[in-house]
Amino acid sequence: MQSTKSSSCELCAVWGPVTARGLCPGCRDGHYRVAQGLLHDDACRRCGWSAVVGADGTCRGCRVALRLGEDEEWMRAEIEGRALPSGRPLQLALHIDGVRLSSFPLHHSRTGRRVRERLPLRSRVPVPAVRDDPSVCVEEVPGQLGLFPPWPRSFTREHGHRIRGRRMPGLPHLLAVLEEMAAERGVGETWMFHTGDCARLALASRPPDEDLVRPEALADLPQMRPTLLEALGRAGLLARRRPRLVPSWTSRGHGSCRECLAWTNDRDQRCAPCLSWGMDRAAGACHRCGRVVPLRDDHCRRCVLFLAETHYDLDGVALNGGDQLWFGGPFAPHLRVAPNRSGEQDGLYGRRRLQAKRRTAVQTSRAARPVSPHLALPGQLELFPLARDWSRVDERRLPALTPSAKEVLDGFVAHIRERGWKRRALSTSIRTLRVLVAHLGAETPLREEDVRLLSRRQDFNGARVVNYLRVTGRLVPDRRSDAASARARRLADMAPQPFCAAVHRWIDVLSGQAARPSVPLAPTTVCAYVRRVSPCLRAWYEAGIGDLRAVTGEHVQQTLKALKGEEAKSLATPLRSLFRALKREKLIFRDPTRSIVLSGSRRLPVPLPDNHLHGVLDQLPEARNQLSFVLAAVHALSGHDQRGLLLDDVDRSRGRLTVRRPGRLHHTVYLDEVTFRLLTRWMTERHRRWPTTTNPHLLVTARTATDDSHPQVNPQAITKALHRLGLQITSLRVDRILDEAKHTRDPVHLIRLFGLSPVTAMKYLRAAHPAGTRPDPLSG
Repeated sequence: MQSTKSSSCELCAVWGPVTARGLCPGCRDGHYRVAQGLLHDDACRRCGWSAVVGADGTCRGCRVALRLGEDEEWMRAEIEGRALPSGRPLQLALHIDGVRLSSFPLHHSRTGRRVRERLPLRSRVPVPAVRDDPSVCVEEVPGQLGLFPPWPRSFTREHGHRIRGRRMPGLPHLLAVLEEMAAERGVGETWMFHTGDCARLALASRPPDEDLVRPEALADLPQMRPTLLEALGRAGLLARRRPRLVPSWTSRGHGSCRECLAWTNDRDQRCAPCLSWGMDRAAGACHRCGRVVPLRDDHCRRCVLFLAETHYDLDGVALNGGDQLWFGGPFAPHLRVAPNRSGEQDGLYGRRRLQAKRRTAVQTSRAARPVSPHLALPGQLELFPLARDWSRVDERRLPALTPSAKEVLDGFVAHIRERGWKRRALSTSIRTLRVLVAHLGAETPLREEDVRLLSRRQDFNGARVVNYLRVTGRLVPDRRSDAASARARRLADMAPQPFCAAVHRWIDVLSGQAARPSVPLAPTTVCAYVRRVSPCLRAWYEAGIGDLRAVTGEHVQQTLKALKGEEAKSLATPLRSLFRALKREKLIFRDPTRSIVLSGSRRLPVPLPDNHLHGVLDQLPEARNQLSFVLAAVHALSGHDQRGLLLDDVDRSRGRLTVRRPGRLHHTVYLDEVTFRLLTRWMTERHRRWPTTTNPHLLVTARTATDDSHPQVNPQAITKALHRLGLQITSLRVDRILDEAKHTRDPVHLIRLFGLSPVTAMKYLRAAHPAGTRPDPLSG
């Protein structure tokens, strides 16, 4: 036995164990074969060295280098039959125990037949495209309807090779998706080679009237079915699975249902209960098991049945880390899915046995829960006024209710029943109050801010809860100010320093908060007044005026002279209001806007065409809309007047209706026969629909009648029905007053009949009698 050492071989230059003669084991075997006459010494065709060459004329070192892919150019030339000159460089190799270096000949020179070459994948020459075989998946006219449904096919890998040259819609995109998947999985070109052929077969097997691939058609492919299913889904070329036309109970085979996994059903079909379950339900990912099946409340039928039996585990049958399977047919558990009396289906757990079991478990679990550690104690002061975060509260694991909290919740439920509301419709309000009193208790009043923050979550509602807590005195109202009022105060702070106190006093007067009582204006109007006056005050301050007592009429006229039309009027009105308020509060000596008069055109009232009012009363749908139309068209009541009418203002025994107008005398309306009949009809309907409402207003809607804060109806509730007919409350009121003014020249008559001011009455008289009315000398 010859001794070996690590060195470089004298023939192939491979580093590794060599014999005493300096040869590696491969070259040593070559010398033995030379002695037997199988090989000979010659110059290598590639490197030019004199060594032992094989049948292909190359030395062992060159064959090792070529097998390792170190000279791709020479290998391609050898495969294509081209000869390259010798003297090419040779990369030395390293021999490691256990790693075999292939040095087989490239071809046999005696026969001229080339051996099967297995080059590295990166060294392969691109194979020319194969011509399309029209006999494989015969191409049809796109969009043409098929006479027969697609039949099952038996594809082989050879069929994929024969249609490589076919161009199909969606193939480039699908191949790009497959390349992405290959990069994700770390596979090479062989995987793409076989998967691409199967992808071509899947696209070629599509019917001519469909652009997507059916999942059931992938069963005909020879391989790569799950991979192509995922790739088609990513590329958007996968259609929805068609339901089986043959019911599962008509088949003779036995297996498990693919949805509920119940036994004694045909393989890859659905049992009868699952078919009934999925008739009117959309498919989606189950919240518990993740399978894409028909759902109810985000759960499939199998998970609903399993949760109903083992969620609370009253019988101790729940498994740890697995689900219990069941038999199908008459032994399978059933869940009632029929709608209830109101036409709606029950929740996740159904009704009867399962619902009773869940109710018992809920009562048992609630009785064992501890009391909340965040209960608000009476007299406890608040350390930091921070808003609570109710977004992470789990309503399914609420703390136990204290006796006072249970009393408040029972009182709210009784309050709902007294009003005649349906408890099912107000379940979101009950849920909101239960969460609040469970965490905070009921010993102290609840903050309105907490109710509103909690009501922002889905399936929560806080409007009824706020009203109930306000009526019972258990609500701490928000200290938030009106947005328009806050903006007006900020504009006053931004005014020049000498004018800040005066502007704040002006806002107090407009808001009715001054020392002397006054009728408050709307916050939006106050904010608009301050916004229009602010640039004017800043300009006066820059001009050297440091006190509003120094403002004269000339300053006001110069400011208004630069403006025209409605723009000048929009500034003159708040300036006049500012100086009148300061004069009233005795902050200035005289009003500089008293003698300022702006000239402009006045719009005269215009009557409505006669055909606009014919048959309107019969076209209005409800009694409330008919009453609003008559009050506007006969008694000239505006929408604001109608919204403020109270039940106490109606005197049916005398046929009178009192209209309350803040800051003015009350106006009495004498009801005619039509108005009296419609008023009686509306009050009867109001009592029938909302017998327990406490809203004192005459006109109510379904929302305002059940609101304990007693709001007025929205203006759209009065005008919406008239807008559909092309009418407006204002135009009806103007038409009625103008029609009455045409029959009289007495302004006192208009004042008494409609409760108008003298100026407004004269305006209508001038419009009705333009030739017989003298101009007013005081109107300027």
